[in-house]
Amino acid sequence: MKIGDIFLNKKTTISLEIFPPKKSSTNIVSIFDTIDSLAKLKPDFISVTYGAGGSTSKDTVRIAKYIEEKHKIPALAHFTCITHTKEDVRDACLELKANNLENILALRGDIPQDYPKDFKPDFKYASELTEYINSNFKEDFCIAGACYPEGHPEAKSFEEDLANLKKKVDAGAKFLVSQLFFDNNYFYKLVKEARKIGINVPIIAGIMPIVNIRLVNKMTKMCGASIPAALEKVMNKFYENDDAALELGINYATHQIIDLLSAGVDGIHIYSMNRPKIAQAIFDNIPNLLASVMKGD
Repeated sequence: MKIGDIFLNKKTTISLEIFPPKKSSTNIVSIFDTIDSLAKLKPDFISVTYGAGGSTSKDTVRIAKYIEEKHKIPALAHFTCITHTKEDVRDACLELKANNLENILALRGDIPQDYPKDFKPDFKYASELTEYINSNFKEDFCIAGACYPEGHPEAKSFEEDLANLKKKVDAGAKFLVSQLFFDNNYFYKLVKEARKIGINVPIIAGIMPIVNIRLVNKMTKMCGASIPAALEKVMNKFYENDDAALELGINYATHQIIDLLSAGVDGIHIYSMNRPKIAQAIFDNIPNLLASVMKGD
């Protein structure tokens, strides 16, 4: 099923994200148990990142196929383009199509540090990847794009980033998934300003529960997200206490989600980080609210 079709019949989606395990530390089969546990929560879709620590796009396809065939849940396969040629992208799309996978999250990806300064990629931006897939495989895929509530860290301004986001949508992105944020006001501003310039596709709020304060600090620096002063204060208090940090993260994420759902957002995307118990804990905090949302009430 194409994820874009879900929005036609449902007010708000609830989705989860996983990533292929590092090949150096575990076998890819280990992720299937994680998927089986997450599937019990009955998300509208599960996204699969392009890989981490050396895992490959082949893993992404294999995992996405397992999600769809075993659990009948739509899978959103991430695909980065900065290091790939047009031929690479064409072959990847053909592979996805051959495996009956219909949903792609089109991303630029990070430029490898060892690439030469005069490196000229076939795809410099995610909007170019989106345009290529939409032009060559328009009937085959539903394409999603990423967005940044506080602006992309490489953008000169929020306005410039918003204009680039419009290019993704104009190129064929059917919905958007946001990067993590800890202050909902940034997300509300993004949606408000996006609507003003004609971005009318669904915009899903990406929520990352705090499970490890050191990891959160690393992630926020990478994506340019800020941490509210009050949250940072309590995070610093429990910096060395992972159990307390996890409890803080689950409850903070829960309150973020309650506020977002109350505002009528298009969807909630939980970065579950391959830890089903985290997603389960959030669901357990607000079971009736989420059940109502997932029924389309």
